[in-house]
Amino acid sequence: MKIEARIAWKEPFIVVGQKIRYTPTQDKAPSENEISHLWQRFNPRGREISHINGGSYGLCLFDVDMVPGNPFDYLAGVSVSSVDHVPEGMIAESLPGGLYCVIQRRGPIDEIGQAFNYYYKDWLPSSDYTCAVGAEFEYYDERYLGNDHQDSIMEIWFPIRRKQALPLDNRVASVFVHVTDLQRAAEWYSQLLGLPLMEERMNGGPVYWLDFPGTGLILDSNRNNRQNPNWNEDMKPMFILPVTDIDQAYTYIREKAEVLSEPEHHGSMAYFNFRDVEGHVIMACWSADGGQEDHFPDTTHPISARISGTFVDVKDMRKASSWYTNLLGLPVDEHSATQSIYSVPVAQGSSLLLDSNRYVQQEAFNILFMFDTCNIQAAYDYALHCGMSFHGQLEHHGEVSFFVLKDPDENLIMICQDKSR
Repeated sequence: MKIEARIAWKEPFIVVGQKIRYTPTQDKAPSENEISHLWQRFNPRGREISHINGGSYGLCLFDVDMVPGNPFDYLAGVSVSSVDHVPEGMIAESLPGGLYCVIQRRGPIDEIGQAFNYYYKDWLPSSDYTCAVGAEFEYYDERYLGNDHQDSIMEIWFPIRRKQALPLDNRVASVFVHVTDLQRAAEWYSQLLGLPLMEERMNGGPVYWLDFPGTGLILDSNRNNRQNPNWNEDMKPMFILPVTDIDQAYTYIREKAEVLSEPEHHGSMAYFNFRDVEGHVIMACWSADGGQEDHFPDTTHPISARISGTFVDVKDMRKASSWYTNLLGLPVDEHSATQSIYSVPVAQGSSLLLDSNRYVQQEAFNILFMFDTCNIQAAYDYALHCGMSFHGQLEHHGEVSFFVLKDPDENLIMICQDKSR
């Protein structure tokens, strides 16, 4: 049997299938145990499932206090893009994204134990990782030729985390919009999203912030920054990466990037700015509440108060994708690094999208981020009714539709509907 190992990030996914409570046993070969019998029952019914978007999954769903050898739930199913109907006798299981060690094995199913032995006895002890809480799963696609076939290829995914955690998270806590008139900008974004203007935040300070689930929005007038003789206009940050310890983060990031200042402490928060590999400015920020918001948008408004994607324009995609993944302790996807868009894995909130389209097409503009909508035409009509300025026209590309608005400072904001999500 041939075994290969790699580290990969898995985006959140949904599996629909049939589940049993399984008790591990050495008395039966894998090809004859209850899990194998479950697959025999499930496979003929796979065609009943709608919106299939990938291969088959065997999910090992462990109890919180799981001890090796104890019973656990096993689900045989397929991944789906959405759930609007679950066949009788089946369930849908939603799993979060995360970091995994992927063991790829070739050979008959009865040799599967060798893959587990390799992971637990060889790979894991010699790696920089340890086991993480989460589901282990088997993945089968067209490479799997049957239980007895010597050339059958399958993958086993094990959730992992670093033995020594990095001092920053792989998520965008907030995005910045730099404005000249804070009142005007706050009114415009509040109208766009159907939100009330929070007068208590118009208190003479330099920023106005909006709390969204996952990733927030900060309107920044830079009034205080301009009073600092060491500050200049090209030091405006694009977004915030949250950190768990500001001093540890400063030491860590200083080895990988140009930092623009020492950490500044302001009550329950602290921050510093640094440049990415192409000169864009990012803020590293610690806050006592962790920088996470639990406010959920009004789903009846045509434009959701939810930032689904943050753009970073880049010139050299390979270099930029390597830098961002290295900074965040993530594996780089070599194939995606050859494309015009690279989605840096995030734990939650807005996607972090490296975009080389502006550079390749020699376009002078840049789009900061995008808001979600469930109805692109209703969103477009609403913006038109409000007299907002557009950059280009409403565009449709398969399941993705979008248009771009200019805010009062001519910052470009995308409104997007993705029917595949």
